[in-house]
Amino acid sequence: MNGNQIGFLAASNPMKFTDPQRHAIEHGGRSLQLIACAGSGKTEVVARRVVHLLTPGRPDSLQPRNIVAFTFTEKAAAELKDRIVTRTRETLGAIPGMAELFVGTIHAFCLELLKTETTKFSKHEVLNEIQQRLFVDRNSTKSGLTTSTDLNGRELRRHIDTKRYIDAISILREAELIFEEFKGCSVVQGFNAYTELLAEKKYFDYSSILEEALDTLTDDEGLRSQIAERLKYVIVDEYQDVNPIQEAIVDCLHELGAGICVVGDDDQTIYQWRGSNVENILTFAERYPDVTKISLEDNFRSSDGVVLTARQFIQQNASRLPKQMKPTGAQGFEPGDIVSLEFRNPEEEARHIAKTAASLRGVAIKDREGERGIAWSDMAVLLRSVKGNAAPITAAFDQAGVPYVVTGMTNLFGTDEAEAARQLFSFLTDHVPREGVATDKEALQRAWRNARLGIAPKDLTTAVGEMEELKRGLGIPGQSRWSGYSIQRTFMQFLETAGIREERVPDNRGEIVFYNLGKFSQVISDFETINYHSSPLDKYESFAKFLEFQAEDAYPEGWQDNHDASPDAVRIMTVHQAKGMEWPVVFLPALIRNRFPAAGVGGATVWHLIPEHGVRGHERYEGSIQDERRLFYVAMTRSQKFLHMTWAPVLNSRRFAKASDFWSDVHSSQYVSRRPPDYTARKRLPPQMKKAVAHVAFSFSDLKYFLECPYQFKLRVLYGFNAPIHEALGYGRSLHGALAEVHARSMAGEAIDPREAPQLMSSHLHVPYSYPALRQSLEEAGARLLANYLRVHGRSLQDVEVSEQPVTISLGQGVSINGRIDLVRRKLTGESSVIDFKSSARAQAEDITEAQLHIYALGYEELTGRRPDYVEIHDLDTNKQSKRAVDERLLNATKAKARAAAESLRQSDLQPAPEAKKCSQCDYRGMCSSRSD
Repeated sequence: MNGNQIGFLAASNPMKFTDPQRHAIEHGGRSLQLIACAGSGKTEVVARRVVHLLTPGRPDSLQPRNIVAFTFTEKAAAELKDRIVTRTRETLGAIPGMAELFVGTIHAFCLELLKTETTKFSKHEVLNEIQQRLFVDRNSTKSGLTTSTDLNGRELRRHIDTKRYIDAISILREAELIFEEFKGCSVVQGFNAYTELLAEKKYFDYSSILEEALDTLTDDEGLRSQIAERLKYVIVDEYQDVNPIQEAIVDCLHELGAGICVVGDDDQTIYQWRGSNVENILTFAERYPDVTKISLEDNFRSSDGVVLTARQFIQQNASRLPKQMKPTGAQGFEPGDIVSLEFRNPEEEARHIAKTAASLRGVAIKDREGERGIAWSDMAVLLRSVKGNAAPITAAFDQAGVPYVVTGMTNLFGTDEAEAARQLFSFLTDHVPREGVATDKEALQRAWRNARLGIAPKDLTTAVGEMEELKRGLGIPGQSRWSGYSIQRTFMQFLETAGIREERVPDNRGEIVFYNLGKFSQVISDFETINYHSSPLDKYESFAKFLEFQAEDAYPEGWQDNHDASPDAVRIMTVHQAKGMEWPVVFLPALIRNRFPAAGVGGATVWHLIPEHGVRGHERYEGSIQDERRLFYVAMTRSQKFLHMTWAPVLNSRRFAKASDFWSDVHSSQYVSRRPPDYTARKRLPPQMKKAVAHVAFSFSDLKYFLECPYQFKLRVLYGFNAPIHEALGYGRSLHGALAEVHARSMAGEAIDPREAPQLMSSHLHVPYSYPALRQSLEEAGARLLANYLRVHGRSLQDVEVSEQPVTISLGQGVSINGRIDLVRRKLTGESSVIDFKSSARAQAEDITEAQLHIYALGYEELTGRRPDYVEIHDLDTNKQSKRAVDERLLNATKAKARAAAESLRQSDLQPAPEAKKCSQCDYRGMCSSRSD
């Protein structure tokens, strides 16, 4: 890497930087635009820039609480925060307050703002996109769906028009509107009804978080003053992908006095169909004062062949910021690394991909830690549409024995295990999914046998027998206890009784199978979150129909996925999902005209519901050839070395019969070979998985799960298996919310009368799954606990120093822990005590409690620069406190445990830790062969 050392960093870190990187780090102005080409090391530059801003002695030196950095994903946020803390410690030592430096998504920042600065939203929960769709359908009248019409006066219909209706609502919130164009638009009234329903049910959807936050930032003068006093610098990563309302929030923070640094690449704008506006990055210098532009052009990820081929391709776009991505020899280029081939049909194309993947496995690749052999997990198949083009590839992989996972929910039901799970619920409700498909017990047993999960015939017979018994109970009138017929519990009970265990799945497919069954569990959670209160039979019948008619289309391509789950398997995903990722080997198949670039969307669209001319820049939602070229550029630059581009006509299809318009474009590169590659002479090493999770960010609860049992952590956090919903869910959070209000008011100097306890509990109680009698019981119990707490501790609340403080604890070695400290008391003597509220009903092992308490102590130290004197548990049920001095030995042991947990995750070594008491309380004991009874 060429460049000069950065003076103030040289003593502690000898890393060298290019001149543009150094200028970006040391920039002294108020407005900075970093144009960061693919693979240009922007994370390191941004981290170093934050260190520069924090460096004491500078005229405009800042404190950590003065800085906010917005990232596009939480995963990117965790990596950036860890990098910032690591570089700060290397350069400046341990400075207090790093826990207050916010790094996260704009949505996370706005949600925290709404929940901490206003009591109005303290109960609100967030609906994901699928839950939002189910919510609108379930409340089709109150949500405004079926009371609205399209622009031609046709009434909107449940399921059929739901997605377009939700898209219209998001546009009404997030875009710039020309209001006079909306006269007589029925969806506007529907939108108002939907907004009222969200407020009534205490829900946010993603766009309402931004709308409410912007309104609050605009109208609340007290909050504006607080923000202006605190916030001095805003960094916005992936700036090319912000939409109008996100830009309005950024602009509002800048208006309140914050300097701004935006980081992005207009060539990588790929979310315009969600409303992101490339004009934001193209016109930034015209809209903000005294902007300095710096281009980071060196690519430290890919071979010269990949860099120069991609650069030549994207230069065809007319509307671009001036820059030129440059190669640095990050990977060596050899003829045959980049290939484009045409095949007679998609099946032949898919067989070639499977064969090539097998031939590349074990080929030596340069890594940060030296050389290693390429593993399956070093390969990705990136598609414009997984739904449209993955089937031949998965079939070829199955035939060739190539392990793979399809990222997100797309094609989930193309797996035998998920299809068998779907048929379980068809059997329970006698729902006939397709003509000629039986729903009797023999058909159900056949579906699970076909999934090849290593199920013993006797166990399968027993499991199906239990389902027959449950099926009879579903039909009994008067079944009113929702929890007794939990869909999630039924699913997990079947897996348990059938003896489906990860290690019993043949052919080393256990990780992949459980990865898919975990995704099915997430489907159940999304459905049951919204439909929990339906009668048992109605709920099961609705779920069976949802699985058959809606689930596959409800989850959009590019749906969220857990990238920490990393079986040694080829990833199949959309190009959109691949943003921000990299692999030594990338396959880009199905390069067909009308697929990539995608053809225009036909049929009914959102513009049949709202007038397109009422939305400024409406064209971006539809996409253009320039947008598709940017997406193809992103796909190419995911490759570090090997890049295989292929196409084949789809037989009997006039629509998909010709090569992509981009096909000839890539052939103009001298690095692209049009002959089948031969890798037999390449240097080979034993295949070795890259450390897939470079940075590990645990939540407090994640780490607790891990310390209790690594395998429980694997099932719950990595695979995504969700525990059945408990009817009292939300009670603990409600009680904490009431306590947080008590502590906040006490910190403001207010004395709170214990007689306020019933009203406090009532205002904070949110137990959406409880039945009426249980809700009343919980409210009364919470009020008693609060009143007793105030009677006993009311006077000492004047000692409160910190309450409900979010913290990120960076432990080094790429490990951080995110959480929230309940309470810190600081006496006049100067002694401080970190307090964690618990219930005796949630008792846990002593060693877990010790570890948790010392994590909170580390959080306080990172927040204030001071080590607390004590940590204590406050049992709300007994109102007793268990206090202990902070122990240096235990602090070090806790750090070691967290780092060891992270390393186990990186190595995919998550073994069960059976112990009778822990196993008896584990939600997943039935899925573990090692459990201790």
